[in-house]
Amino acid sequence: MELMYLSAQAKAEGGCQVRLMDCIAEDISPEEALKQAGRYDPDMVVAIMAIEFFDNDVEFMARLKRELPGALVGTFGHLPSSFSQECLQATGTDFVLVGEPDSSFRMALRRLMNDQPPEGEGVAVMKEDGRFIPADYQRIESLDELPFADQAAIDHSRYGEPFFGHPYTTFQSSRGCPFPCVYCVRTYGRKFVKASAEHVVSEVKSAVEGSGIRYFRFMDDTFTASRKRTLEICAGLRDISSGITWSCLTRPNTIDGEVAAALRDAGCRRIYVGIESGSQKVIDYLNRGYRLDVVMDNLREVRQSGLEMVGWFIVGSPVEERADFEQSIALAKRLKLEFIAVSTLVPYPNTELFAREKDNIVFSLLPYTCEFRNQAGTGREAEFYRRYYLNPAYIARKIGSLTRHPGESIRASREFLRYAVASRRDNHRKDLL
Repeated sequence: MELMYLSAQAKAEGGCQVRLMDCIAEDISPEEALKQAGRYDPDMVVAIMAIEFFDNDVEFMARLKRELPGALVGTFGHLPSSFSQECLQATGTDFVLVGEPDSSFRMALRRLMNDQPPEGEGVAVMKEDGRFIPADYQRIESLDELPFADQAAIDHSRYGEPFFGHPYTTFQSSRGCPFPCVYCVRTYGRKFVKASAEHVVSEVKSAVEGSGIRYFRFMDDTFTASRKRTLEICAGLRDISSGITWSCLTRPNTIDGEVAAALRDAGCRRIYVGIESGSQKVIDYLNRGYRLDVVMDNLREVRQSGLEMVGWFIVGSPVEERADFEQSIALAKRLKLEFIAVSTLVPYPNTELFAREKDNIVFSLLPYTCEFRNQAGTGREAEFYRRYYLNPAYIARKIGSLTRHPGESIRASREFLRYAVASRRDNHRKDLL
């Protein structure tokens, strides 16, 4: 998604020719990616580097730079922004876009077009003499300043989510998260910067009319962070709601019956709710900023609205005991969630949790390792999935989905069984959403 916005900016800067390569979605091997990049013969390459697969990305970017010695090669992402010097040294690439990449990318691109080296605000570089030039973390003030994401850059049939159709895409209407959770990787920081409702609706309409988009997700950390703006966006989307189906991410304390009804009437079908735990002790440890007994009324109102609700849960925190884990499973069952997504808590670098638990963490950038020492309950992620999805009450509720969506239901069941079996052998499997 981030690359779609950068692609649009590159095309706006003097009509640059752009090739966006999503190797995961397009099922392109590293060797084939290198071949395609060589055939394209680019002047500049910019790549986002993942966290969990950082080692693989470092190796690939180093190979890419060796294969394209005449191109300027840069990266961005949480780890490159946090460890710019180490990233540059390990990959041999030319620059890192630190923080939010948009402004620094434009600057680097303009300098390239003027035969100048890629440096300036937000651009960290390693000089030929070995000197490292750091850069400050960048943020932009208004998303209305950005062009719409370049929908023409991707094949929309390769993207989607369970029981949604195609063509499918993603949007981002805000960046940054104003809430105090200690474990989150805030890609864009805590400062909440949003696009106006008019801009958001215009971008959706442009994608619907120009690319035939019918299904999409808003990837904002919390789409409902601003109640007023959420209602304004929904009012604008109602004009095209008969032709669109979408989803978004939210929190239990930023949604209620009124907001849920507005989302539903605007074409929203599914919300992803960061519930995280059924234990108030764990909620407080994660610094979620609400009380479960207060937000339960909100979640019940959402259930009554008819929206599908997917619950995100976190297991394996240092304070979680078996009783806390059982409370989470009980809450998921009580809410009758359509789906759950469970992950084991990771103390990612440059988070408050990492600073708090530093003496209890094993961390290495290269090779990349980041985990708690002797983390308790490492098998709880897979156990949560098995006990929720194999619960007879859940299976009975889903009989209707099997008849309406037989192909997707069989695929989802196959993926679950593969995960359930594999996770018994490998507690580190984290590939089931």
